[in-house]
Amino acid sequence: MSKAILLSKIAGKQLGSLPEDIRNKVRKVLYSLIDPEKGGMLDTKKLKGVRGGADLVRLMIGNYRVVYFEDVDSFRIIQIFHRGKGYKWL
Repeated sequence: MSKAILLSKIAGKQLGSLPEDIRNKVRKVLYSLIDPEKGGMLDTKKLKGVRGGADLVRLMIGNYRVVYFEDVDSFRIIQIFHRGKGYKWL
């Protein structure tokens, strides 16, 4: 059984506000989380020093970052932002 990709309300708005070409690229990479063999190697890194000790992961897609955590049956996307925004919200 494959996992689902779930967007937070904020991540959904952020995805919708991206330029169309970037939005399509982000969608393609997010779907490759489900089947990494199709998407090849993804640039991911576990985030350290997160408030509350959450196991968040950063996914780099060009100049954009996707922060998510992996659940038993899903990938929960928390934020999608340009690299210049930074991680102060964590």
